[in-house]
Amino acid sequence: MLAALLHRGRLPLLLILAAFSLTSCATSVGVQRNDPRETYSQISVSAISADDYSRFSQDVLTRYNLGQAFNEDPPQVLTFLHHEAEKDYRNDLLFALAELNYFVGMRYRHKGIQQSHPYFFASGIYAYFYLLGKEWLEPPSAFDRRFRIACDLYNNALAEALTDADGNLQVAPAEVELPVGRFAFSLDTSKFHQEMVGFEKFISTDRFGVRGLSRRNREAGLGAPIIGVEKKPEGAPLYRTSPGTLFLRFNCQLKDIGAGVCTGTLELYSAYDQTEIEVGDKKVPLERDVTAQLAYTIDQPYVQGLGFNEFLYGTGYIKTGLFYMQPYEPDKIPIVLVHGTFSSPVAWAEMANTLRADPVINRKYQMWNFFYDSGKRVGISAQELRDALSAQVQQLDPAGTNTALRKMIIIGHSQGGLLTKLTATDTGDAFVRLATGKSLAQLDASDEDRAHLEKEVIFKPLPFVSRVVFISTPHRGSFLSKNWVRTLVLKMITLPRGVLQSTANLMRTVAQLGVPEAHAQQLISMTSLDVMSPNSPVLQTLADIPLAPGIMGHSIIAIDGDEPPPPMAMTAWSNTPAPTSTMWNPSSWCGTAIPARVIPWSLKKSAASSWRISRRTNNCRGRCGRGGCHDRFPLTGDEEHAA
Repeated sequence: MLAALLHRGRLPLLLILAAFSLTSCATSVGVQRNDPRETYSQISVSAISADDYSRFSQDVLTRYNLGQAFNEDPPQVLTFLHHEAEKDYRNDLLFALAELNYFVGMRYRHKGIQQSHPYFFASGIYAYFYLLGKEWLEPPSAFDRRFRIACDLYNNALAEALTDADGNLQVAPAEVELPVGRFAFSLDTSKFHQEMVGFEKFISTDRFGVRGLSRRNREAGLGAPIIGVEKKPEGAPLYRTSPGTLFLRFNCQLKDIGAGVCTGTLELYSAYDQTEIEVGDKKVPLERDVTAQLAYTIDQPYVQGLGFNEFLYGTGYIKTGLFYMQPYEPDKIPIVLVHGTFSSPVAWAEMANTLRADPVINRKYQMWNFFYDSGKRVGISAQELRDALSAQVQQLDPAGTNTALRKMIIIGHSQGGLLTKLTATDTGDAFVRLATGKSLAQLDASDEDRAHLEKEVIFKPLPFVSRVVFISTPHRGSFLSKNWVRTLVLKMITLPRGVLQSTANLMRTVAQLGVPEAHAQQLISMTSLDVMSPNSPVLQTLADIPLAPGIMGHSIIAIDGDEPPPPMAMTAWSNTPAPTSTMWNPSSWCGTAIPARVIPWSLKKSAASSWRISRRTNNCRGRCGRGGCHDRFPLTGDEEHAA
């Protein structure tokens, strides 16, 4: 039979038919098992995240058979689609125009801003009309993938369109030529918290990654998040910055663009004062990025060196005082952060950034920093903190009617916790008795000496402080104050003249009261390390003084494993001292053991610490005695800094 087929010449034909039948049974279409992340990546491709555009824009190009034409001549295709959008009221055309213009703009970036900017502006306009326009048949659904992509297209395109060749934003009125038509926009800065004349430049946060902080607080919405860099005063070692958001509002219809009569307004908003705006009858949240601004501010050599230099040499350009982390808001309770030894407000960056990400905390609280040179005597720094807080409260609320201001919370780390305690306790004349063996009333002192003592060593609770938190506070002494460490540091430290004079005056006053010089020198230290020595009688006396009634206290102490905190740790901050015969009694104290890493004493990597503080405040409320809450965190490594 085979011979017959060969003879008749039919075998090649049969082979061709067999091959065809085999290929017709196979197909290039099918499925394969994928990691869900790969699947999501496949369906989420857009010009924002890749050098490509989404299937939604591909669908529009396919509808008009323009896929190949777009690859060969993008401007011509974009012009055609614009004119189609003027008469076709399906909003998928607007989305495609927004994305494809952005795609072309990114492709043209290497040619310079003159080539790329028209496409970025066009992308922003089309995205704006897609999201907020009223001319089209159906408004986009918030559940449509195109909705979030369009938001990102608007935000990114606006930032790119306003960025000049040096990477700075041109925040100014302008007339813009588009691939189709033109438009002009004015500038409105009335909602920004500072005058424009004080700024050196504005930059987009999209141009920066953030390092050293565990999270980036980027609030989703519309607008281009920016950093305003203020002009550096003559001789200043640092510049200040402010976060903001740019929003370009259009006052026209799509057909006005081609006619060249479209107008708009570029609006600048403070990232603190304004979280949403109104566009027509819609409330629109503003995109904000306060973490990038915080990291940008800290990333200055002078700021990075704050703390150590001030410990050794005293304050320099930045003087002791209170500093807002955001503009003051009367309806928010202040949280005052007091840094520790060798430190500065920079140490609070991680905690502050994480706390601000909590919507409840951000809505109810505002953050202040107290900065001081941590080398001088604790009593001096404590008095400076008290004076700064009192002056600020008096300035902000002279009538005494602001309830939020009088619910102040102070959080102190390390030495800062000692300063914090001296805002919330009534020492009476305990330190006078320690020095002289007599009460203040019993002293044979002049009015001048008596007044001097009252100012230097007698502390009353500040009436506006409602709660204090101690983080690794050495109530009974610090390892930094061990003799050999203290001796080494004291050889390097240079105390400011004012500190030396204050200490000499106090020594003179005490000497006039008949206190032996050796005893006076033991009591009146020159530096903070002297006060924090475990052998300091002043520190031991302060540790035994409870918090004032009505002030809630929380203590976060590093302990080894699951062991209970020692009694001295409890009595260090509570106004109801624990019995010395018990280590830790759950029925008497509000305690919570959390199996997590201890808060590092530097606070620079305390990503979880802010969560713990906020959670402990909520968990302990209603369960603590008047003495407050005691929180335990197992110690890991060699971080035993607390008492």
